[in-house]
Amino acid sequence: MADRNTEKLDYFLIFSVVLVAMAGVLTLYTQEANTADGLGRWYKQFSFVFVGLIAMWFMSRINYQLIGSYALFIYLFAIFLLVLTLIPGIGYLPSGRGARSWLKLGPITLQASEFSKLATVILLGQYLVMKEKEMHKITVLIIPFIICLVPMLFIILQPDFGTAVSFLPMLFTMLYLGGADILHVGSLLTFGGISLMVPMYLAYSQLTLIQPLVDLLRKDNKTELVSLVNQLQGKIWLILDGKKVSGLTLPGIENPKNLQMIREAADIVKDEYASIGYKILSNEAFMFGLGGTLALISLVMIFIRIARGSRHLRNYYITIGILGLSVLSAIAVHKSIPFRENQVIRLTAFLNPDQFKQGAGYQLRASKPAVGSGKVFGKGLFHGEMTEGRIPHVPESGTDFIFASWAEQTGFFGSVLLLFFLMSIPLRGLQISFESKDRFGSLLAAGIVAMIFFHIAINVGIVIGLLPVTGVPLTFMSYGGSHLVMAMTAVGIILSIKKRKFAN
Repeated sequence: MADRNTEKLDYFLIFSVVLVAMAGVLTLYTQEANTADGLGRWYKQFSFVFVGLIAMWFMSRINYQLIGSYALFIYLFAIFLLVLTLIPGIGYLPSGRGARSWLKLGPITLQASEFSKLATVILLGQYLVMKEKEMHKITVLIIPFIICLVPMLFIILQPDFGTAVSFLPMLFTMLYLGGADILHVGSLLTFGGISLMVPMYLAYSQLTLIQPLVDLLRKDNKTELVSLVNQLQGKIWLILDGKKVSGLTLPGIENPKNLQMIREAADIVKDEYASIGYKILSNEAFMFGLGGTLALISLVMIFIRIARGSRHLRNYYITIGILGLSVLSAIAVHKSIPFRENQVIRLTAFLNPDQFKQGAGYQLRASKPAVGSGKVFGKGLFHGEMTEGRIPHVPESGTDFIFASWAEQTGFFGSVLLLFFLMSIPLRGLQISFESKDRFGSLLAAGIVAMIFFHIAINVGIVIGLLPVTGVPLTFMSYGGSHLVMAMTAVGIILSIKKRKFAN
């Protein structure tokens, strides 16, 4: 009996969470120790860790099945909080910039979007258990998408694109483990990926063509046009496509002759400097013909299957049809939804940080040298030259880019050690998911694991320049109470699932 009780708590999981959280507190302390007036973030983070530990302990003692029975109520309450953030006077915007993601309750500020992630995972787990025997039907997947899209919509309106996108890995992981047809899940991923990536790539390519366009106009001594293009930057392509740009009052841009000269120069630049990929994907006639042809082939194959009753064509017409619809959807998105220049830069700067001197490009050009400067054993604690001080060389070195600060001070050895304990958390959670005594516990743990794993993987990928900058924090380590407390609460649920594995 004693052996059985000692197995109830996963002490290694708890140790890993506490160790990583305290590494975050230590990193913040090293950043502030040498400043004349400390920012005070490290002791605030320590208090967040304390609150998180209480939440983790409390949730570990609650039966996770009871949490599941209140899943809809928890989800609706989370949506209610998201709605409140959008109301002026209630939604809180720190420092007058960024997203209206916070609620201010006296001295406490709460980021509602963080807790909506956990609420969404709980409701998804409950729904997938209810529909376990029908998961092979594509119509059953509509409700899970609605469950995710509702909070995503409110978060995008804040606007906080990075947090909104973080819902998708949780959704697809839970659908796959919940028994959804892998072809359906893959098709939805393909459709969403092509629909967004193609327009984003075209917008990125256009931004890289601005400097060659300026150089060509300058070479032709068209000084007035050079000034116009420099001021408009990415908006020039919208204007050349005949789209209206609100709030634009630049003198000279209304002149049809100026527009025609810029358009002619732009055509020359596209021919000489644009990539083959851009030339193909921006050819609307070709893309429309390709998408339409694929969709038509898929439709013919569906009729053949109906006429002959043959099932072996299913994999082919779904794959071909999704590709065709994705291409058509990409054209529609590119024509109807103009991406803001800052959005494009944030999501594409990692491809070529030197192309963009400000914003996300600057962050990446600063974070990668900071990580590399740590070499094998690091510069030592309190010696992070690029990530310490009130205004560090690496922006957001205490929040989204805290891994750069840790890597600079502890080097490759310290980074590997940190990643070992960071990745141990979702891996232990995955093991608990597989060992759960019921389907709901398994899916709930898997959803939490997906949430934690993708935050870690995406954040580290951003810092070392492998992924686009999306504002995703490093779970258990980045400064901020809402995400930390939510993540530790989620770990408490995983501990509850582990403990009740032994219950009768």
